[in-house]
Amino acid sequence: MSDRRRRYQRPAPAPAALIHGRNAVLEAARAGKVVKVFQASGLGHDPRLDELARLAPIEVVPPERLEAIAAGVHQGVAAELKPRRAWTLKELLDTSPTLLVALDGIMDPQNLGAILRSAEVAGADGAILPEHRSAPLSPAAVKASSGASELLRIAHVSGIPSAIAEVKRAGIWCAALDVRGEIEPWDFDLTQPVCIVVGSEGEGVHRLVRERCDVRLRLPVAGHVASFNASAAAAALLYEVLRQRKGPGRSPN
Repeated sequence: MSDRRRRYQRPAPAPAALIHGRNAVLEAARAGKVVKVFQASGLGHDPRLDELARLAPIEVVPPERLEAIAAGVHQGVAAELKPRRAWTLKELLDTSPTLLVALDGIMDPQNLGAILRSAEVAGADGAILPEHRSAPLSPAAVKASSGASELLRIAHVSGIPSAIAEVKRAGIWCAALDVRGEIEPWDFDLTQPVCIVVGSEGEGVHRLVRERCDVRLRLPVAGHVASFNASAAAAALLYEVLRQRKGPGRSPN
């Protein structure tokens, strides 16, 4: 092949996105996000597998092939996903959200997935992730989210500080989760439109992001460990949002 022909060859298509784990695959299938399910032969009975068979095409494969497709703890199931819609921040804000979550420097895919799961459970309208300084939405992150990452609107932005400024211009309060924050969550009105900003376990929310937020919220601790990990702290704060929005004295259920 000549250099000219090699130079203008059409690039190979990107590999399809895959997730694994029974709960994650089932939630994605319920959301209509699954193209095909790969299921290892010889699995025992599980109602989740029965539901999967009703929701998406199933290809039964030898266990060794599934290991090649989805190495790790896949529970005998993997799935090929439809392409995830890429939201811009403007498009996300145009949906008139009342609860957003912005992640600032979450590098661990387990934490990323767990926070997205908590956000979806709490009824968040979307999540904001930076293009850099963030764990990717890998199969591990999707599995940790139990499929919630496939249900949430997710906007990728060039930087969280500029995104915070745009969110504030849309009339949404920005509240940073900060161990040195001046207000406890139950002393702040979380019934108004709000964006919860969660930082990494090591550095927390970066200085410029903290400065651009309207308020810094802290979770009090009673034990000897100084703080929660990032995903646990995010879950606690999101549950407080849910509690306040259900009204005083009422259960969030």
